[in-house]
Amino acid sequence: MARVLSLCSRLPYPLTGGAKLRMFYTAREMAREHDVELLVIDETPVEESSVEALEQVFDAVHVFAYPAHRFYMNTLLGVISRRPLQTHYYQFRAVDKWLNENEERFDLLYCNHVRTTEYASGRETPHVADLVDAISRNYRNASRDSTGIWRFIYPIEWRRLRRYERRVSQSFDHSFIITNEDREFVTDGKSFSTLSVLPNGVKPELLDRGLSGYDRIESEPTLVFLGKMDYFPNEDAAAYFVNDILPTIRGEYPGVEFLIVGSSPSDRVQALGDEQGVTVTGFVDEPRDYLQRADVVVTPMRHGAGLQNKVLEAMALGRPVVTTSLAREGIDAVEDEHLVVADGAGAFADETTELLDSRADRRRLGAAAYDLVSSKYTWSQVGRNLREVVARVLE
Repeated sequence: MARVLSLCSRLPYPLTGGAKLRMFYTAREMAREHDVELLVIDETPVEESSVEALEQVFDAVHVFAYPAHRFYMNTLLGVISRRPLQTHYYQFRAVDKWLNENEERFDLLYCNHVRTTEYASGRETPHVADLVDAISRNYRNASRDSTGIWRFIYPIEWRRLRRYERRVSQSFDHSFIITNEDREFVTDGKSFSTLSVLPNGVKPELLDRGLSGYDRIESEPTLVFLGKMDYFPNEDAAAYFVNDILPTIRGEYPGVEFLIVGSSPSDRVQALGDEQGVTVTGFVDEPRDYLQRADVVVTPMRHGAGLQNKVLEAMALGRPVVTTSLAREGIDAVEDEHLVVADGAGAFADETTELLDSRADRRRLGAAAYDLVSSKYTWSQVGRNLREVVARVLE
């Protein structure tokens, strides 16, 4: 049994949002065979109850919390650097000092996100990085529609990030990334033996809920979009659906209701709630309850990278999903068997309307989606692959 330190770029609790879910469950899966401690860097205030909840699962939780302006100051110092701003944002001397004093206690440093990789780079202790998404790819795509200061930051930052992600992939003992598409982008199609795909899983309790029926729909169907709503790709997807897709669906279903579910809605997202039939919920205690209310779950993503947890979670609940090609990446699903893929506003509206017209198709897609997630995308299955790589690194 080894002792692992998992470096986290935010407190991975409560389990809201894809980043927190992945940090928590990968650490918990390693804890099945090893002693795992968490080192957390986050903005103040940090909820003590969340720290206590993590302490019930892991051997120790070491929290370094700073006010937001300290992170921004770090970023300013990185403007003239060749390293990405992401790596400067989370760099604090107190964390480095703690690692210098405690590194010898650990057999493995496990870095979540590129934001924490500088802490392990060059150290003697074996180190693994979970890049999660190719953030460089996300930033490159976002640069096409960015406004304000981001028009100048994204074109520079995505290139810095890709160089950095590639360097980490080659210099760390091993690195993970969430989809083949992201892996291809980082490596430029080359074969890196130290970079492998590790998909997300779904929370066990989602599958435990089982399949539910589709008897609700009459003339007022419910469509649901789930995500952290101050994140640009989610903001864009929600606005795109409301402005470009929903009016066409409303032509067939005038009473259609569109729920935008997720924490921290930006001003842009909140304004969507003024539109007919659109509800912006903000934070909800149990977002999966809203997914289960959906006649169709929609994920009209045009930006971003990586595997979309929102798609997996809807599928785990047996909900029929209409998604873009981008949002289905990383999911080994067959189009029109497990989900529906549509690109372009007209096609997306048409496919959604056709599903609303057919209870049988919604039931068929939902059942097949549930079976796929149950067989391939549970954290226990992902964890086995993770532990096999960790074991090789520790040999």
